[in-house]
Amino acid sequence: MYMKFRNEIKDLKRVVVKVGSNVITKKNGKMDNRKLRAIVEDICELTEAGVEVVLVSSGAVSIGKHFLKKHLPKKGRIDLQQSASSIGQPKLLNIYSRLFEENQHICSQILLTHDDFRNRKRFLHVKQTVDVLLKNKVVPILNENDSISYSEITVGDNDHLAAQAAQMTNADLLLVITSAKGLYDRDPNEEGAQLIGKVSYGDSIDHVDMSTKTNVGRGGMESKVYAVNKVTQMGISAIIASKDNDRIIIDPLVQDNGTLFEPRHNYDPEHRKSWLLSMKKHKCAIEVDRGAYEALLDGKSLFPKGIITTEGSFFKGDSIDICYAGEAFASGITEYDSTEIELIKRKHSDDIEDILGHKAKSEVVHTINLVVSEEVDHDKISETTGM
Repeated sequence: MYMKFRNEIKDLKRVVVKVGSNVITKKNGKMDNRKLRAIVEDICELTEAGVEVVLVSSGAVSIGKHFLKKHLPKKGRIDLQQSASSIGQPKLLNIYSRLFEENQHICSQILLTHDDFRNRKRFLHVKQTVDVLLKNKVVPILNENDSISYSEITVGDNDHLAAQAAQMTNADLLLVITSAKGLYDRDPNEEGAQLIGKVSYGDSIDHVDMSTKTNVGRGGMESKVYAVNKVTQMGISAIIASKDNDRIIIDPLVQDNGTLFEPRHNYDPEHRKSWLLSMKKHKCAIEVDRGAYEALLDGKSLFPKGIITTEGSFFKGDSIDICYAGEAFASGITEYDSTEIELIKRKHSDDIEDILGHKAKSEVVHTINLVVSEEVDHDKISETTGM
């Protein structure tokens, strides 16, 4: 079967499709079987056209919580998410499995936590498993393992899981399906809001209001754009499109539909560095002083002495932004959590054990776990800070 894709993705061979909770469930939380069927039929048609598809599907928690009738934990509590997920996951996969088999295809399920991406060895094992499944024309369905996740190992939401999956599988495209038609220049509910059809790599969208969220799921438009920006810097295209298209998956691939985010075209992937970038936690950062900034640009490691402060809550092994003068210029894997760094900042490495009672490493971020961005205008930073 031949399928003609839109010019920007005309050579599409592998795509990660992410569908949100609001896509496959109704307002009452029950599964929307019509949407699920349409999604599966489109994926099967893509598979028959020679395109490999990885599906990242939300919805398990939304489905499962309606079966917790005698004792429903309060919204936001981890036991609600864990218990609801343990009910919803098998129900969701059961429907997916039946629908794929009705279309003469099969699917599989892989449940993941942040540790599966953070640990390089586990990451490579998952990658190998997905590659084997795709070669056998099996559609892997990925989801965060909410039934066992807690703060240290949670991915965050399935938008970020999808971005990590796109990098892990060397996908050509990340397709995010949501309730909106794409990215708008303001809240789409406001009069005069305009759909942004294309965002070129490097274009600023700081003026766009992305604060609105749906009443189900964990991510809003801000989460989706942040996830998209992760993959475009690694040479992967992305599209955000609507669940209300006639062909939910295929329409954005074959016509001008939704918002297309163009990738960085001159990206020369180094697998470890692209893995590190895809792992980056949202709104988590270390602010460094001028000396540390210059040292990192020179290829050196980050030590406690050069750290001014931290932003957000993160854990050892997380990939975070490193900022100078309020602007992120690098990403790196931290050897200490945010609480520990607040205690050892501005201190000499020799003092770490006395302060914390233990010492993992002298460095907070080692140079082998550091990526300095080529997109940052370092001359502009120098002018701003008087360097």
